[in-house]
Amino acid sequence: MRSLCKVLIVDDEMLVRQGIKHLLDWEQAGYSIVGEASNGLEALELVEELQPHIVITDIVMPIMDGEKLVRIVKERYPAIEVIVLSSFSEFDYVRSTFQNGVADYILKPKLEAEYLLSILHKTASKIEGLGIPVKEERSEETQIAQAIDKMLSGYEAEITSEIIRRRFPYPTFLLLGVNLSPVKDKLEKRQIEKSVSQYLHHLRSGQAEYIKLESVPGTLLYLLNANDPWTDRIEQLIQDLSHISQQHEQAEGLHFIISDRFKDFRQLGNVYSKQVETLKRYSFYLPAYPVLEAGHLPAIPARAQAIDMAELIEGLKRKQFQKSFSFFLEHIHQKSLDYETDIFEFKSLLGNFIFNVTNTLSKLKFETEPLEKRKYDYFRQIDQAVYARDAIQLIEEFIQEAEGITRETDTSTNPSFYRLLNYIQEHYAEPITLTEVAKKFHFNASYLSSYFSANNNEGFSEYVNKVRVEKAKEMLVTTEESISEISDRVGYSDQSYFTKVFKKMTGVSPSQYRKEQVQENQNI
Repeated sequence: MRSLCKVLIVDDEMLVRQGIKHLLDWEQAGYSIVGEASNGLEALELVEELQPHIVITDIVMPIMDGEKLVRIVKERYPAIEVIVLSSFSEFDYVRSTFQNGVADYILKPKLEAEYLLSILHKTASKIEGLGIPVKEERSEETQIAQAIDKMLSGYEAEITSEIIRRRFPYPTFLLLGVNLSPVKDKLEKRQIEKSVSQYLHHLRSGQAEYIKLESVPGTLLYLLNANDPWTDRIEQLIQDLSHISQQHEQAEGLHFIISDRFKDFRQLGNVYSKQVETLKRYSFYLPAYPVLEAGHLPAIPARAQAIDMAELIEGLKRKQFQKSFSFFLEHIHQKSLDYETDIFEFKSLLGNFIFNVTNTLSKLKFETEPLEKRKYDYFRQIDQAVYARDAIQLIEEFIQEAEGITRETDTSTNPSFYRLLNYIQEHYAEPITLTEVAKKFHFNASYLSSYFSANNNEGFSEYVNKVRVEKAKEMLVTTEESISEISDRVGYSDQSYFTKVFKKMTGVSPSQYRKEQVQENQNI
């Protein structure tokens, strides 16, 4: 029996790709979709790897368009036939692809099953040794795979209950996902997949089955089928997945996702779209959760009210920079605790803040050229941020730059900062913390940390320790109090920690420092 004709689909619109995939019963017609790509560059990598017989490609795509793709494919792989998809307005581009050896074209408005099949047959007949592909009966595994692919794409699956029962003998299902989109290293991705596969193979030794689903880019997805009861099994599953995550701690952004259990195989598409995809989005705000399980998520705190950007800009115009920046940081920290916040909305808010601050400072005649140069860098990095905390860190860096510009332009002393230093000098003996001082001066704690570092050579904690150690050095020389008493008087409740900090900053222990100072005074 002749093998199936292998087809690669290339289009930058996912809905178009999905539409083509589900337009025909491909295997029954004698064809097999071996891959899909969203631009010409991705397609070239897949062509080399998969060696398709036919490539169906759009014309207008980002990164590498269909015209260039056709030219390169026909140069490198002349035996591969190419069918071009186009709109009426793109016919000039289509004409140029014919010069490069394209087999045929299809106008998108005419993309119907019967017409597509006729073009495919005509094109396949040109391929030496292939001819018109022969229809073949689909195996049960193929029917299962096609049903899953349809359901994940939002379509209803046509498959008999008998086939489902034979492949999945147990009453309960769940979906296990591994979000690999943020993992950049290809070798690391393969290692993660190997770890998960080995674990699931071991799991299979009990009353459980699993199948890897192939249809979700950027995500390893498995359908698990097991016997009841599930409670102990799920608890063990979470522990084991957490352990796998720790083994791959270099793979930033690795999250395992567990859906609710469900009884009907045909619910798979609904569970995927409403739970797995949702939990993938939640992981942006929940970096501390290597395993996210539907129905077992942290409570969402009180939702932050929408920020009034016009009010923030007015504060900047009045040169209330610290207050405005602190207010915004406090808002986005609060907003990041709500993992249901739309990621695009969150990132857009940060980009809008950068744009408005830069624009307002420029109108106030500050020298904003450094910010203008870095602005698009910030936009790009925020867009690529794996977690909300990464995006917030970029905003903190931007604010430090903005603060630097306002200080350089206004060379007068910073009274707010000196009040802050004086407060630490007066209260060093108390259990002083960044959070408490931030409240005292009406700062957001994260902003205060950035603000302090930007205005001083040391960070907040380093400066507090410096003040305390200087006071302790004075007491060690001028009093006979014990090390424990001095430790307590300068704000350290733990003498061993005081000794550690003192030695780190002076190079000697408190007792050694006292001894050296006494000897030095005696020699004078």
